[in-house]
Amino acid sequence: MSLALFRTREIMGFLFMAPLMGLGIGPSTPAWAQLKPTTDPHIHAYVRSSSPMSGSLTIVGSDTMQPLTKHWELKLKEFYPHVDIRIKGSGSEEGLAALLEKTAQIIAVSRPLTSAEIAEFKKRHGYEPTEVPVAADALAIFVHRDNPIAGLTFQQLEAIFCKEQKRHNDRPITKWGQLGMEGEWKEADIWLYGRVSRSATAAFFRERVCFNGEFSPKLIEEPGSASIVMEIMKDRYAIGYSGIGYRTSTVHPVPLAEREGESFVEATFENAINGTYPLRRILYLYVDKSPKEELPAIVSEFVKFATSHEGQEIVVKEGFFPLPTEVLNRFSAIWPQSVRPVESAKLPQ
Repeated sequence: MSLALFRTREIMGFLFMAPLMGLGIGPSTPAWAQLKPTTDPHIHAYVRSSSPMSGSLTIVGSDTMQPLTKHWELKLKEFYPHVDIRIKGSGSEEGLAALLEKTAQIIAVSRPLTSAEIAEFKKRHGYEPTEVPVAADALAIFVHRDNPIAGLTFQQLEAIFCKEQKRHNDRPITKWGQLGMEGEWKEADIWLYGRVSRSATAAFFRERVCFNGEFSPKLIEEPGSASIVMEIMKDRYAIGYSGIGYRTSTVHPVPLAEREGESFVEATFENAINGTYPLRRILYLYVDKSPKEELPAIVSEFVKFATSHEGQEIVVKEGFFPLPTEVLNRFSAIWPQSVRPVESAKLPQ
């Protein structure tokens, strides 16, 4: 049985077909800051190795995932103080390059690797990387907290953020008045912020909103998710996209509707988990696991911890969503065994 069991569409089906899937959302929670899932106690617990552990591990990849991987690292160092774990959050594309060049044993990416990327790795090394989904995420459209916008459709988002208008917009939206806003907002220019184009976050947004087209030339690229929120915090007329976990009291996530005429859905943890919020994705680790060599113990332990109950509690603390219990426990059961390639992955019935 392969570790790479769950491709993006299949995991999303697990996550969002059954409401809340035992993730412990509290329906009476009154405030955003408290509206987070609690991890299912049936997720397998992490069992610390009884043997002394040393060695080094390098993880490169997603800026979005860096707080998560760093938190996992700090916790594992409490168990194994003699290991050396190095985290570099320079972007998913840099992670792929590090995996290809074997300068990292694990990469963290906020999208699945493409078939071409997997084929390139196999061409160089004779086997495929092992895919491990570890969390779910949602992108929010943030505006300044003083911005009164009630909601946006994907058609409007395309007219704001994208160079081409594939949803048949009459013209780009460059002023807040074009969205029906009055007073000081009517003639105010919209200032756009987003991630650097090579990031997986930008690629995901471009795919979902721009139909893989180019961004507006007015978009200001920021190197990290947090820096987008910081710019919006300083500019009343700004708008940008970033991970939902980066929300602060100084910005406001805009409710979204994927199609005209549908109700706007707020960017909350609950709505992301129950499937009604439209900008959501899976986060992955990819492991350099050669079928001819024994995996270093610290590499295996890092993955085991990430998919454990304790690891998923950290997922929640860092503003992401835990994966369903069934998904995580299947990984726990098969991780110590040999794996098959990514392309052979199938969801068990």
